[in-house]
Parts: sequence; structure tokens; C-alpha cells
Amino acid sequence: MFDIKQYRRKEAEVQRVGSLMRMLPADAVEVLEAGCREGYITLKLAEKYPSVIALDLKLPQIYHPNVTCMQGDITVLPFKDGSFDLVVCTEVLEHIPPEKLGTACRELMRVSRRYLLIGVPYKQDLRVHAMKCIHCGTINPTTGHVNTFDEDLLKDLFKDMPLGTVEYPVTGVYKTNRLSYGLYKRFGFPYGSYEQEEPCIHCGLPLKKPHLNILARMVCLFAKGLEFLQNKTGPSKSPVWIHILWDTNRRDS
Repeated sequence: MFDIKQYRRKEAEVQRVGSLMRMLPADAVEVLEAGCREGYITLKLAEKYPSVIALDLKLPQIYHPNVTCMQGDITVLPFKDGSFDLVVCTEVLEHIPPEKLGTACRELMRVSRRYLLIGVPYKQDLRVHAMKCIHCGTINPTTGHVNTFDEDLLKDLFKDMPLGTVEYPVTGVYKTNRLSYGLYKRFGFPYGSYEQEEPCIHCGLPLKKPHLNILARMVCLFAKGLEFLQNKTGPSKSPVWIHILWDTNRRDS
């Protein structure tokens, strides 16, 4: 089972959150966090800003005098245009179905009065830690990530916003190759991120790790070793995340 508290203590996660905190503007008052999960970032925002709306698909349970919890959908935000000085959306857009991604981004821009802080994985190889649903047979990308991002896509998605401040927190090598991926696929993706909270992206049922016989385990260990060597001897480390703080006042500069 996925341990969110242990995940928050990892060095990579500490660096990611540290980058977000550095990028927060000082002059915001009314803040929206779109996709707040268990409220880890929300509580940090609440220590800095007097009014924070914490929104998620399920009604959040976050207790702080500066926080108001709301249930809502990022693709249909229940707020008027320009309702917030700052809109924060991190670890969310990679989960939005591709056909709804543009709508979600337009909604984030619509409700932002000035600032918009976006955080997404950077050039992620969605084949790494993929899974196969034993119920419907759908191949699931790691932790439900269905979109991969780079600068060009983000500029296109947020083309109504002027270019913002950018940070690239955390570096690493997380790639696979056709042979390893093909072998994983043949045997049901035994090394996928099955401890994740997200269910199958197609049928919504829990994802379960496949049971392999001895031969299948040996083949998949070979594929894993090949992947390990590729990441150790291949290209140098690259950014894992990209964070952008968009500022509408830049239009006037």
C-alpha cells in the first residue's frame, strides 16, 4: 500500500516542494489550490496566505483557520473569472484525460486574477513502471500519469499567459527501452507501481501485481537488469519536474 507520509519524507519530494515554496509570490491574498490531495501543500500555503481554497474531486478534510475545503472538478471550476490572486496546481495535470487537458488549463487561467503556479513531471517516460489491469487488460502508465510535458506543450496549453519564471527541481534518469518494455508487457508488467492509490484508468478497479512462474521471473529480471544498465551508463541526469509561475502583469512589461 502506498505510504504518503514516507513519500513526503523522500529527498526528491523535499526538493520538489522546496522549489514550489521558493516560487510563491509574496503579494497574493486569495489563493486556490486545485487538486490538494491530503493537504500537504495546502497547509504550507495556509501558513503564508490568509485565505486558501482547497479543492479536490472528493471533499478534502483539511483543518486550518485559513483553509476552506471544497469539492469540485478542475475542468469545471465553480468560481467566477479572476477569483484568486494565485492559483496553484501541482501533481494534477498529468492525471487529466488528454481530451480534457486543454479545458482544465483554460479553467485555471480563467479563475486566476494574476498568478498561476503549475508543477508537472518533465519529459516523463510513461512506459517506466507501467501496469496491466487484470480485470480489463488495459495498460496503465505509472501512478495514473496519462500526459507528458515539456516547455513547448506548456506554452501552448497556457498561451494566454505571458512566459513565467521556471524551475527544474530534482534530477534523475528514469527511462526504459523497447526490449525491456516488450518483455514486461509479455508478462503483465510485474514491476509496475501497484502500490499507488489510483485505480485502473479504464475500468476504475484496483490494480494488482501479476503472479509469475520461475521462467517469467527470470526473463523479467533480465529486462530489469538491462533497464538498470541503460540508466546507469546512458545519458546524463535530466530534470524530473518542471515548475512555472505565470504572472499576468508581465503583459505590461
